[in-house]
Amino acid sequence: MIALLLFAGAAFAQDQKQDENTSPLDPNAPLQPLDAPPGVAYPNKPPVGVLRGGAIETPEAQPYDPAQVTPDQNTLAGAAPFTIGSLQHSVNVFDPAISVSQLGQAVPGTSGKTVFTGVSMVGGSLKFNRTWSEYRFSILYNGGETFNLGYGAAAAFFGPTSPHYQFHNLAISQQMNWARWHLLFRDEFVASPGAAFSGQGEGGPGLAAQFSSMMGSSLSSIAEGFVPSESINTGEAMRYRNSVLGQAEYSFSRRSAVTFSGSYGLLDFSNAGYINSRFLGAQAGYDYLLDPANSIAFLASYGKIDYTVTGSPALGSGSSTQAYAGALAYGRKITGRLAFQVAVGPQEIEAKSPTGGTGNFHLLFVSANSALTYQRRRSGISLTFMRGLTGGSGVFVGATSNTLSVRAHHQFTRYWTGSINGGYALNNSLAPAGTPTSRFDNWFAGANLGRQLGQHATINFNYGALRQSNPAQINLVNCTVVLCGGNGIEETVGVTVDWHLRRIGLEGR
Repeated sequence: MIALLLFAGAAFAQDQKQDENTSPLDPNAPLQPLDAPPGVAYPNKPPVGVLRGGAIETPEAQPYDPAQVTPDQNTLAGAAPFTIGSLQHSVNVFDPAISVSQLGQAVPGTSGKTVFTGVSMVGGSLKFNRTWSEYRFSILYNGGETFNLGYGAAAAFFGPTSPHYQFHNLAISQQMNWARWHLLFRDEFVASPGAAFSGQGEGGPGLAAQFSSMMGSSLSSIAEGFVPSESINTGEAMRYRNSVLGQAEYSFSRRSAVTFSGSYGLLDFSNAGYINSRFLGAQAGYDYLLDPANSIAFLASYGKIDYTVTGSPALGSGSSTQAYAGALAYGRKITGRLAFQVAVGPQEIEAKSPTGGTGNFHLLFVSANSALTYQRRRSGISLTFMRGLTGGSGVFVGATSNTLSVRAHHQFTRYWTGSINGGYALNNSLAPAGTPTSRFDNWFAGANLGRQLGQHATINFNYGALRQSNPAQINLVNCTVVLCGGNGIEETVGVTVDWHLRRIGLEGR
């Protein structure tokens, strides 16, 4: 790490000799939207060879220009959030990469005790896009092996802890455009020993945000209401989350369209004491374009979550929650600059617990979701917010949740970039009106400073912190450190080196 720091300092000094007026290539240029029809940018063209590393096959790097961005085609009633559009030359990509990270962590335990540990991570990623005629296929993957150093002495505070574990994030999507029809199929899989919301178990918030930026797209690019929730930090417990989505959109005219979406998801834990869930959801909506920039939509949705509990006889199994919701949505898009959407409406929640717990009851709730992306020549910011019924993140039999996440980036010089990210989650257990509930609230924050090394590699310095306040009990079970995680701030600082097969800077990463 000392050698890397010295090298980074020398590299930064060398950068000062570069012409500061040189037009930078923005590494956070807008992303290809999930369901942007490839036929718009490449109408009726045969397949194009996948782009690999090498200067001969690649276009010259150019500064980010909103005028060259392909407009986003996502609708308010769909499962994919609005984007600001995409650069046309980022359609066909094959970019595998490897990464090596060395991290130091301060982990909270019982009675305010903190243990300092070392973590080494070796991983890989793949970004693949392929477009032909009216079809587009894409794969995003990031995963690796984490090696814990120093956890042996902490076993008394944290319980059994694995000396090493794996994490995986995989998203596969297929899009088709047939005349007035647009179809989207997507599958997302996550395996991790910690909550995906804060990057727990994946190197902390700072490193998790760096991986997401390196992949060129958020690995959670389906709206939060379509995937099982993981916004409560827990003790180390391997969990597996998978979500399958199908969506069909039919355009009546250039101004109006109707969209139908269906999804199925699961969240399973390998450790006893956690609550597994199965999610089934459906949504339908009508979009109307007021003018080229503004649109409105009317939405109706239904969701059902079934729960099974391992090692907790007080709860048993057979519990479920259902939600019926309607919403009015508004969206605004300025290609290459701004994408904003918001939807608000009533939600009726029905909870069933036939084998104990709180029994059967109904709740009325106000649901909402919103997303904002704003891009400048050197800087950008994105923000998402969701409020509504969730599956309880493995510790509640259903919850009402409020989650907020934000990320901002800036390019300082031609080679140096920085970013910050953060989030907040508030989860309350389900209970009849007037009955006390259990509550988790947590926040996280991260920062990255990266430097490009040659044409294929980068070095990133990152920092992350997260903290969660735990209740005394959850679902009639004591909220131990092993089950709920520690009370206190968990901090991570480290350095990562990435190597890409494809030249860095050919498109927004």
